[in-house]
Formats: sequence, structure tokens, C-alpha cells
Amino acid sequence: MSDYQENSQSEYEKSGVSSRGAEDALSELLEHVLPTRKFSERYPLAADIGYFANVIDIGGGQGIAFGTDGVGTKIIIAELMDRYDTIGIDCVAMNVNDLICVGARPVSMVDYIGCSFTDARIFSEIGKGLAEGARQGEISISGGEISQIKEIINGVDLIGACIGHVSLDKVNTGKGIQSGNIIVGLASSGVHSNGLTLARKILLGETREEQEKNINQFEERLGRTLGEELLEPTYIYVKPIMEMLENGIDLKAMVHITSGGYSNLNRVENDNIRFVIDPLPPVPEVFKMIQEQGNVSDAEMYEVFNMGTGFIVVIENMKEFTEVSKICKKYNIATEVIGYVERCNGKEVTIPKLNLIGRGQKITKTN
Repeated sequence: MSDYQENSQSEYEKSGVSSRGAEDALSELLEHVLPTRKFSERYPLAADIGYFANVIDIGGGQGIAFGTDGVGTKIIIAELMDRYDTIGIDCVAMNVNDLICVGARPVSMVDYIGCSFTDARIFSEIGKGLAEGARQGEISISGGEISQIKEIINGVDLIGACIGHVSLDKVNTGKGIQSGNIIVGLASSGVHSNGLTLARKILLGETREEQEKNINQFEERLGRTLGEELLEPTYIYVKPIMEMLENGIDLKAMVHITSGGYSNLNRVENDNIRFVIDPLPPVPEVFKMIQEQGNVSDAEMYEVFNMGTGFIVVIENMKEFTEVSKICKKYNIATEVIGYVERCNGKEVTIPKLNLIGRGQKITKTN
């Protein structure tokens, strides 16, 4: 997958999503938000802002984990197919998969639906997906909000906020990672809920008319239609990860692979380590199609998409991998060793086979 040109402007930026712009906006936002930590000194935070979720110290050695996320432009795939019964699974997944990264057990979630219309059938289907996601993640949906804001939103937007429970001595932000640790990848179900703006415009077309025409196109390489492939729900990793923790497996870090791809490993609160992704896992057909049809560089593919790995656990040795693999097999999630940790000056992710290096959330080619 190394025959594609590096572009001065990424395909993702051309599709309308600016990673650089998002970083600048976040920096300006955090300038005002970070000082608010001192406004609630009675309930201090247990982690820095920027990890997958945070934890509030509520006393007695106990913490409440919390986070928020949405389904992004995957909702447009649901609109194109006029099928909304799985998008709620994605909303739950994006929240609970972040929450478990700090070692917390997800407990409950609220949803927010911003919309330009209310349709009983569509909202029933969204509710069906939320309920199924809650079942898979073993949480309750404890409330929510429907906001009709036609002046702002054209269609439907779905966002959630989730809380969980964790003992403060069990909060995990990757500080225990050491050189020689093993990187284990848990398979994704496909594109999940990141990079859909780029995937949609490459596979379905630039215009709404083209997308409506191509959404039901059958692809032999995928064994189903493009719409069915892109709408495939995000895997929920709560049950296997919780079982690993309950069985005493020493998970050095738990990392949700979302936007940023493998560079999400750089979120761990541990410096002077390099995550070496080798051997590189097989790439699912949908990502090969996106790269081929869109002439997308390796660097951008591995920065925008999960490329077949939806979640990562870092463990100490191969004996623990046997236990991790055994648990994941119970939940029909494939696992494989995809790399190792070594010392370095700074913190980075490398993919030697493709000459890629990731620092922060950015992945670039080394030569």
C-alpha cells in the first residue's frame, strides 16, 4: 500500500475536514477551559484533559469516569439508506469504548438528538439502536434531549455522554507501559464512526445525487452493498475488556483506535516510549478500496481510519496474550500481536513496513 502519492493538501481536508484547523481551535478552547479545574477543588480530576475519558475523584477512593462523543457524518449514511436502527449502537460504542480506556466500567448514558424535523419512525429506529448498544455495553440510557433546531441542523445529529465507575487506584492512563511490552490489536468491524466524510465522498461520490445513486451498489469485494458496509455498527469492546480486568490480566494500557488511527497510542501518559507496529495487520477490503479509488497516501489512511484495528491493549508477555485472545474469542473478536514497545527520546508510533511515523495525532512518511 505504498504506491500512492503524498499530497500537499490531504484528501480529508479536500473533503471538508481540517485536522490542523481542529488542533488550532482546540488549543484556543483549552486556554480557557483548563483553568476551570480549580473551580471544583473538592472533586479533583484524576487525569489530564486529552485522554479518552476523565475521572472525578468523589472521595473514599472512588471515581466517576465520564466522556462524550457522537456518530459524526455516519448519520448521513443512515439518511441515504433511510435506515436508522443501528446508528444508536455507534453512539453508545463511541462513548463506552472511550470510557473503558481509563479502566472504568460504563454505567449509564444520556443522548442528545439535534434535528430539523421529528419523525416517529426514525426516532423509534434510533431508540432501537440505542437500546441494543446499551445491551451490548451493559449500561442504562438514563435520559436525553431532543432539540429541534432547523436553523442550525439539516437532518439529525446524534451525540451521547456517558459515565462509569472506577476505583481511583485502578485508573489507567498508560503510565505503567515499559519497553518490551506487547501491543495486541482487537479487530474492528469496519470503518466504525471515524473518517466517514472521506470514505463517503470517495466510495459514493461528491454530490448528494451521486451518493443516493451509489449507496445500494453491490460490491463483490465486500460481499454486500457500499451502504451496508459503511453502516456496519462499531464494535463495543466493554465485555471483553471488563473480563480481562476482572480476571487480573495486567493491561498496561487500553486504547480506542478512532480518528488519528494508531497515533491514538500517543495519548498514554508515559514519555520516552515508541510503539512499533510490526507485523502490520491485514487491511480489510473497504480500506483498500478507499485508498485505491481516492489515491490516498499511506500516511493519511493510517491517520484517518482504524485500518482494521478498533481497540488496542498493551500487555507484558505472550502468556497474557493467550488469555486476552481466549476472552476475545468468546465475543467473536479477532486478536493478534501487532507490535511491541521500545525506549526512545520522546513519544511516537512507527509503522516500519510503510516508513510511517506518528507524533501527537499526526502520521507522516519518513522518507
